[in-house]
Amino acid sequence: MPALMAGVCLLQGVSCVSTVVDDPRLARAEAYERVGSWSEAAGLWTQIYFDSGFKDLEAGRLAARASLIAGRPDEALMRLNDLLARTPGEPRLLEMRGSAREGLGQLGAARADYEAALAVAPDLPRALSRLGALDVAEGRVEEGLARQTRGVALDPGDRDAQYALGLASAGVGRMERAADAFEAAFRGEAGETSASLARRLEAARLLGSDPRCVDWLAPVLRTNPQHTEALWRTGQSEFAGGRRADGLGHLARAAESDPGDVAALAAYAAALLMVGRAEEADAVIEHGRGLDLTAAEAALLEGVVAPPAEEPAAGASQSEAPGESRQG
Repeated sequence: MPALMAGVCLLQGVSCVSTVVDDPRLARAEAYERVGSWSEAAGLWTQIYFDSGFKDLEAGRLAARASLIAGRPDEALMRLNDLLARTPGEPRLLEMRGSAREGLGQLGAARADYEAALAVAPDLPRALSRLGALDVAEGRVEEGLARQTRGVALDPGDRDAQYALGLASAGVGRMERAADAFEAAFRGEAGETSASLARRLEAARLLGSDPRCVDWLAPVLRTNPQHTEALWRTGQSEFAGGRRADGLGHLARAAESDPGDVAALAAYAAALLMVGRAEEADAVIEHGRGLDLTAAEAALLEGVVAPPAEEPAAGASQSEAPGESRQG
């Protein structure tokens, strides 16, 4: 980053010398980024870019990047158009402009930018991942998944790309691949931002009762211990992983945290039936029936049934009760 030059006149002499003085805005912009204040960072990087006479292209790129992360793709697009006019065909800028255009719903233009970036730099991870996601959305599933997989292989630490691969894989029923991608997306992430917590819940919805969801949902419950959906989805996943006592505990808490949440009630009742506590399950279902239910909620409750009885041993009569034998 170019430093600003300031002339300093010596009070005791008649000569004047120049010394390098760092722009304090650089440290402030970087500090804003570290704490996630991306709008403030974008403003400072933009000021630095303007004050350089539009010569500090890195400051311009950082301004566009911060605007994208702050959720201001229109602002980022304006800056990227300016930068690309000065450095035509620069692949990282094309990749970023693709993201900005995608954020504005300009999917055809975004595709063109990603393809142009990859024509110059074929191993650009984010461009591969985003172009792959567009492919999947447009029905080119195999091609898209291949691009996304290649993208995350080149940059496994790109959480956004891993999450997008998880969504795409789940969307075509490849749940094991989806689970692996979600696990990579969430590994080591604090999960305290609202966006991250929402992603974790969405991954759990897509994967159902996969036992791995327990770890992904833990930050949601740390942030909000009474989050009803996180509680019952955690309980279901614990149950599926063989941790029935823990699962029942979370499912009971979910039903208590919101007695009007039919999904939580149905999940709890189903678990009670699975451990042979039919009377308690019936009481939960009866409570649910007393609520003002939609047709879908009523069907959900009525769909809670006891697990099938164990098959009788080979050669035993279908009419015999367990433990009984036919007398000769």
